[in-house]
Amino acid sequence: MRTVYRNSHIYSAAAPGATAIVVEDARIAWIGDDGAPSADRVVDLEGALVTPAFVDAHVHATSSGLALTGLDLSGAASLPDALDRVDRHSRASRGRPVLGHGWDDTSWPERRPPSARELDRAGYGGLVYIARVDSHSAVVSSALLAATSGVGALTGYRADGWLTGDAHDAARVVAFGSLGASARRDAQRATRAKAASLSRTASGSASPPTVTSSPSATAPRSLAARPRHAATRISGSPRIPRR
Repeated sequence: MRTVYRNSHIYSAAAPGATAIVVEDARIAWIGDDGAPSADRVVDLEGALVTPAFVDAHVHATSSGLALTGLDLSGAASLPDALDRVDRHSRASRGRPVLGHGWDDTSWPERRPPSARELDRAGYGGLVYIARVDSHSAVVSSALLAATSGVGALTGYRADGWLTGDAHDAARVVAFGSLGASARRDAQRATRAKAASLSRTASGSASPPTVTSSPSATAPRSLAARPRHAATRISGSPRIPRR
C-alpha cells in the first residue's frame, strides 16, 4: 500500500521546503513537493506540520505510569477531600498498597498536609504513600514507616509521616517495591501508551534507586522486546548507583 500525504509543511534536513511525503508499507519512500509519485491513496494534510517522531531520553517508566493510573490528588480541594479520596481508593484496592500523588496543601483551607495517623484511618491501616505535588516529599502511613528500615535516623524524617530528603527516598523505594509484577507492568504500559499518543517513538527509562525499586528498573527492558504493547519502545537503563 502506497500513500501520499500532501499539502503539508515537512520538517526534513534532507528535503527543506518539502510539502509531500510518500509512505509505502509503513516506511517513508519519498519526500518532496506536491508533484509526488502516483499512489494508492492520497491524503490532504491541509497545511499541517509533519516532523520526525520524538525520543524522550529520560523517563521513569514505572512512576510515570503510576501517576497516570494511580490515585490523583491534584484536584483535592481540602484536607478532608484528600483523605476521602484515599479512603475510597483504599476500599477499591482491597488491601493493596495505595500510591497517590499531586496534593498541594498551600491551596487547602487547613494549610497543612495529612498526618500518618489520618492516613492510617483513611487507608484502613494499610500501606499508603501519597507524594506532594513537588514529588520530592510525601506523607506515608504508619505501616509504611514501619516497613522502611532505619527511616527514623534519616534526614527528612518526621514522626507525623511527612517525609523529605533521604527519609522520603527510602520510603518511596519501599512503597514502589511493594507493587506486584503485574501492577508494575500495567504502569509501564500506561507510560508507553501515553508516550505514543504524544508522538514519542522511543524513551529511555532512567532508574536511580531513590526513584524506583530493582524490579521496576529491569522490567522496561522486557517490555522493549515486546513492541505489541504500544507503539513506543522503552529501553531500560542500568540502575544508577547512589553516591
